[in-house]
Parts: sequence; structure tokens; C-alpha cells
Amino acid sequence: MKKIYPGNLLISTPNILSDYYFKRSIVLITEISDKEVIGLIINKQLNYNLKDIDSSVNEKKIKVFSGGPVNQDNLFFIHNEPETIKNSRFCYDNLCFGGNYEELIKMINEKVFDWKNKVKFFSGYSGWTIEQLNEEINEGSWIIDTKKNINVFENNVKNLWKNKIKRSNSEFKIWLNAPNDPQDN
Repeated sequence: MKKIYPGNLLISTPNILSDYYFKRSIVLITEISDKEVIGLIINKQLNYNLKDIDSSVNEKKIKVFSGGPVNQDNLFFIHNEPETIKNSRFCYDNLCFGGNYEELIKMINEKVFDWKNKVKFFSGYSGWTIEQLNEEINEGSWIIDTKKNINVFENNVKNLWKNKIKRSNSEFKIWLNAPNDPQDN
């Protein structure tokens, strides 16, 4: 298998169109250990915002994304403000995972922290054993994108998967105009 690093993207291929969570998804790899790979789906916006699940949040426009099928009852976040958001785990470059959530919400509520393009919230995360992900990659379920040329904080994600497939030089471009559910064709 091609080596994967934090910051790489996994772009799902049409080989997993039947997978509810991962069809047409882009997963940002945030953590890799000897045994597992952890990531967050960055292009699956949910139908509610942060205020809907946390009444202490004043801001109504903070979107929540489906990070993946694991631990969906928990909220996770990434950000690029390690000096401002304490207790964060470094992922790559200036991107961090988690941190002091209560302090972050307090700063957002007091309008001393401009959250736009600096933080993104997720319900759940994606996780694989090393062997499981190796198998899925070898089966052709994922394209590994090692270029860090994407704004992971982008909220307008409707065409993100399509655009990544378009630029991938892959045989999957034929699927770009297919409906989300091929049975709708």
C-alpha cells in the first residue's frame, strides 16, 4: 500500500457507492498509529448546526459535519489555532484535533474568536485498522490524495467530491454526472 500520512485525503471511488457513510466522501486523515488510521469526512454536512445540539452556543451558523460512522454521539473538531485553543492534538502543518471545547465556545459566544475558516465540527469519526484500510485501498475503494491543496474548513462542500475526482486523472470520471443513488437513474 502507498504510505499514508496525516493530512492526506482519502477520496472514495464509485466502488463503494453502496456504502451509506463513505459514498462520494472525502476523508481527511488526522491520526495514524501502528494499529489504526483515524480521519474525518469533510464533505458531508448534516441537517443541523452546532446550536441545535448545544444550547450554550449563541452562533446559529456553525455547521456540523458527519465525521464518520464511529462514535457518532460525540462531537469532534479540527482547527488551525493551536495557540488560541488549548489542549489540542497536532495533526499536520497548522491543523489540530480537539482541544478545550468549553473555552472555544466561550470565545465564539463572546465574539473574541472568529471561527470562520478556523474550526470545523463533526459528529463521529472514521476509523480503520491498518489492515482494513490496506485492503480497501487495494480493492480500489479509495484514491489517496497527498496534495494539501484543499481548504478543510470549507463549508460549501456540495461539489467537493466531484471536483476532486475531476482532477484525479482516474477512470472514475464517468461517474461525475451519475445521481447520488444509481437506482435513481
